[in-house]
Amino acid sequence: MRIKKRQIERQQIKSSEGEFLYELENSYELSPKLSSLILLSAKECLLREYHLREGQIEATVIGLEERAGKVIEKMEKARVRLTIDNGLEDLDVQKSFGRKVLRRTKILRITEEAIEQQGVLSQEDLSKYLGCAVRTIQRDIRALKQEGQEVITRGYLHNIGRGQTHKAKIIKLYLDGLTYSEIKLMTKHSVGAIKRYLEGFTKVLMSQKRGIYRIKDISLVTGLSNRLVEQYITLIKESKRDKTRKGNIKLLIERNSYREEVKKRVVQHSNPLAAMTGGLS
Repeated sequence: MRIKKRQIERQQIKSSEGEFLYELENSYELSPKLSSLILLSAKECLLREYHLREGQIEATVIGLEERAGKVIEKMEKARVRLTIDNGLEDLDVQKSFGRKVLRRTKILRITEEAIEQQGVLSQEDLSKYLGCAVRTIQRDIRALKQEGQEVITRGYLHNIGRGQTHKAKIIKLYLDGLTYSEIKLMTKHSVGAIKRYLEGFTKVLMSQKRGIYRIKDISLVTGLSNRLVEQYITLIKESKRDKTRKGNIKLLIERNSYREEVKKRVVQHSNPLAAMTGGLS
């Protein structure tokens, strides 16, 4: 077990994310925690552009609205980006829960990524992109459904509609007062992924606070899909009737407002890096 953990740690160091963290910690003398937060922000804000990032692939899949009955050659297709390897976050899941749970995490991630880009994956697609047998995929999907997770694949989509994403479910747990560690154990997602989802949810909150309410407009300013924005808005409305959730939403808005004020002060200062490293009085 120790050998496996060492191997994973070596993989973390040798990744491009590991190189970035090394530069922040050694060249700029930032703490490991601050370096990790900067990496998280970079992935959220900079790497969602038009270029494939490390660990992503482009794939052609069946369009989201296509139903059975046509030959596949005549079906509308969609070009989607799938995150097969999400770097340190995936390594964290593997280290904490093992390869089986990591594969199931990837199933949830790439099926939702496809739907957010107007495509839908089949079980055969999942088998191909994750390098395992269709039977393995079927077992994993059954196990995920038993845990209450929605896995939407072709053939299943039009029978049940589009369920709630695992991201919205994770945010709901956070608003209910669970800690990152508790959510990690329950959902088998890394703490980094949980924080990233929370960042996205907070962006929706702040968009509404600034008077942006249309789903398409919020999607445009946050970089989140229309579907996910719609689910977050529904969750915000539902949370107004719950004291704990309402209080946690208020805290998220207050924290983000404070962070924005600090950022403005740092930008106005002549030496922002010194402010980050504690060099200013």
